[in-house]
Amino acid sequence: MGKMKSERHHWWPECISKRWSDDGGGVHWLLPTGEERCARPESFGVIGNGHSIRLGRKPGESTPFDQNFELVFHQADDRFPAVIDSLENLKFEPRMDRHLRSRFLPQPSSDDFFGQMVESMISLAIRSPMTRESCVSLAEHLRGPLAERERNSLIALNMRDMHTRAVQACGMRGKATAIWSPEREFVFGDGFFHNLVSPANPPYSPRILAPLTPRLAVLYAIPMRYMVEPRLSTLVIGAGEADALNHVVQIYASDKIYYRSEKPVLTDEYRTGKHLHLSGSGHLIEELIHSMPGVSSRDTFLDFLG
Repeated sequence: MGKMKSERHHWWPECISKRWSDDGGGVHWLLPTGEERCARPESFGVIGNGHSIRLGRKPGESTPFDQNFELVFHQADDRFPAVIDSLENLKFEPRMDRHLRSRFLPQPSSDDFFGQMVESMISLAIRSPMTRESCVSLAEHLRGPLAERERNSLIALNMRDMHTRAVQACGMRGKATAIWSPEREFVFGDGFFHNLVSPANPPYSPRILAPLTPRLAVLYAIPMRYMVEPRLSTLVIGAGEADALNHVVQIYASDKIYYRSEKPVLTDEYRTGKHLHLSGSGHLIEELIHSMPGVSSRDTFLDFLG
């Protein structure tokens, strides 16, 4: 058996990161300390051998069970540019003077396109550093800090089948909204809002909100109750709403916030340098999900328990 070569694997695909380039061709990385770095997009979002399973006990040692599962994400990456282009070409209509539910604009969507979009979104969520941390969190809780080689192998083993299981579980189900922000740029991070973090099984009601470009984000969810059509809609948001969604990214990010030209103000949550999570109910993302066309309003009866 030949020795498996070392590779650079991207958790932030180049087909996405290049869309965050500023006029000089660079992307900005803001650390929790406030330090800022700038480089070409392909230099960011890289993990060496991040999608490789290496079970040898010593560096350079190979075993018959070593494998590279980068191809799991390859199909999603190949389709992602066309998915983003199609989303950007949807009809967006500002309706800021209306109630939130009436601001959504239903859009047609084929099974093929919707499936490709969902697969690409899942791919982005599964390979994120936040998900990688969740894949090893239980072992580290029980055993304490692990050696780097063992830690990376355990992460890869737990990640390997997560994408396939999640794509199969979601299928063509659910609702998606393309969110356009004309007044404020989105930020991206090494963590963002989603609940696809369990190595065992996909959640019963998956939810993802991912910024794909500085102006475009996509919200995908399978609510507990919803009408099948329309599956896809668009929404134009204001500066305050964009700031709120960027705040959520900073909550989930650990030490990487990327932006194009509008430098964000660091939040207290991001300064902790940890992947945190939204708690409680009634936050903006939950409100957006329950305002999408065909989705039941959120039941607030038990909110007092929070």
